[in-house]
Amino acid sequence: GESVQQSVDTIPPGAITIGSSGANQTWNYTTMSEDIVEILTFSNPSSFPGAASFPTANVGLTVSNQPDVWQFLNKNTAGLFVVGQTTIQQGQQIEIPFTTTIVTFPSTMGTTFSGSWSGQIVQIPVGQLGIDSARVTRGATISSVIDAWGNLTTPLGTFASLRQNVNETTVDTTWILQNGTWSIIDPFTAALIGVQPVAFDTTNTARWWTDNPASKFPLLEMDYDNSGTVTRVSWQKSSPTVGINELKALSDFNVYPNPAKNVVTFATNVANNSEIAIMDITGKTIKTITFNTTKQAIDVSGFDSGIYFYTIRDRVSGKVLHNNKIIVTK
Repeated sequence: GESVQQSVDTIPPGAITIGSSGANQTWNYTTMSEDIVEILTFSNPSSFPGAASFPTANVGLTVSNQPDVWQFLNKNTAGLFVVGQTTIQQGQQIEIPFTTTIVTFPSTMGTTFSGSWSGQIVQIPVGQLGIDSARVTRGATISSVIDAWGNLTTPLGTFASLRQNVNETTVDTTWILQNGTWSIIDPFTAALIGVQPVAFDTTNTARWWTDNPASKFPLLEMDYDNSGTVTRVSWQKSSPTVGINELKALSDFNVYPNPAKNVVTFATNVANNSEIAIMDITGKTIKTITFNTTKQAIDVSGFDSGIYFYTIRDRVSGKVLHNNKIIVTK
């Protein structure tokens, strides 16, 4: 498994555009503002909730600010594909199967693909207005083209890159269960609960990919509307770090108890000049501890209940020795 920090600019300045298509482009995006830091963790999905519903998945993805979502991917010689996801909605575990393509392999200038998918994305109990439950189904069509190549510069560095342009059109339909029968919600009831019976949306996304080993995921992503206005930008803040399975073989770290209430102990059979940084789900560092012993206890009694991420580094070389997450319960 691997983890990567991703910075997000949620209100990009108007001067930022996806730029021109074509060959030998130069893109410089070093002026973005970091509003959020997300930690994307790629791991074996077999232990994820609902894994049995997605037997073809061989990559699992979790995002730090979405603790109740587990995404299932399939990566093979033909490309990278979404298989589905598991979510917790109002305390209920819901598996949502759908198959869509992220990128095809190999991709070069002019590579295209298109497709469609449909499925249920939300189902919740209601218990009001004579409605037992409500659900939302989605039908989507997607098209993609590699429309440019060149050199991309971000805060992480400069990389030879391909740009992928993706267009996805979705149709979301809201259904209600009354007297044992599912039907599309009527306009009056929809207005009462603040939804639309049928909603249409279009999402445009530009992604920059590189085969540089310092980046195994998209270097940069931009969402933009049909007028070309960029509405969200995310970019890799750091190179991927090796995940728990590989790191454990190197440094044999142990963290206990996990979940914890008052104190978490970090133990290793290697005493070194190390630093532990603990981050909340937004990526903000909330505590940093240095240690030179084989065991270090950290007081978490003042933390709110929730999921926290930690990284242990060698303070001399800066090398990441271990990273994972802890859960604090009250």
